[in-house]
Order: sequence, then C-alpha cells, then structure tokens
Amino acid sequence: MEEKLNRLRKQGIVLTLQRIAVLEFLEGKTTHPTVEEIYDNLKKKYPTVSPATVYNSLEVLKQAGEIQSLTIRKDKVCFDPDPRPHHHFFCKKCKGVIDVGINCPVLKRGHLDGHKIEEMQAYFYGICSNCMKKGGDKR
Repeated sequence: MEEKLNRLRKQGIVLTLQRIAVLEFLEGKTTHPTVEEIYDNLKKKYPTVSPATVYNSLEVLKQAGEIQSLTIRKDKVCFDPDPRPHHHFFCKKCKGVIDVGINCPVLKRGHLDGHKIEEMQAYFYGICSNCMKKGGDKR
C-alpha cells in the first residue's frame, strides 16, 4: 500500500482522505467491486462521502495507473486493484468476476500486425465452477 501511495505522490497526486480510503478498500480485493459497492462500504466509515467523490477518486487512481476499470458487466463498471494486464471471467449466474491467469503471447510481443499494444482487456463469459456445483451443472 505504501508503494502505491509513494507512486501517487511522485505523480503529484494529492492524497485526499477519500482517495486513500478507496485504495484501502480495494487493497487485496479480488471481487472487482462496482462504484456502488465501494460507495456503500465507504459511507459506513465516512458518512459524508458522496458517490461522485468515490467515482472521481477511482478515475484519478485509474489515470495514475494504480487500478483498472472493467466493462465486463453489461450494466456496471467494475474496478480491479491489480493494474497489470490480465484476463477476466464473468459468471452469468452469480455475476462474479474472476481473474484468469493466462499468459497472452500477443501482449508479450507488444505489437500486433505492426500496431503498438498499450493496453489489453480480454473477457470470458460463462458459468463459474461454484455455480455449476450448486446447480449440478457439469457441462
């Protein structure tokens, strides 16, 4: 966490209480929460925080390269505290978002058909193993 704060300071980003609270909430999370989920959690500890402040804090952290936003869900944007390029899986049943550890050979090359790759997001959709166990679906 301290490393992230130092990187933000070096970029000249003001470390407001709200930005630090958002970073602390996201730290170590693998659930990829939405703005609403982050706001609902933070308002318990910080009752004066607004959804706009949470959204703006997330945008600053994203632009600084400390988090990434995911458009894997059709209805809401999710946030990932791991800014490194990696794939995600979306469960259509429980709506969970799961990190997928696949090495992308194209990303390693850094280019595709002469185009420079600067960012990558790949999404898989289906039913997660937990939902398949619960529903007896062994497909």
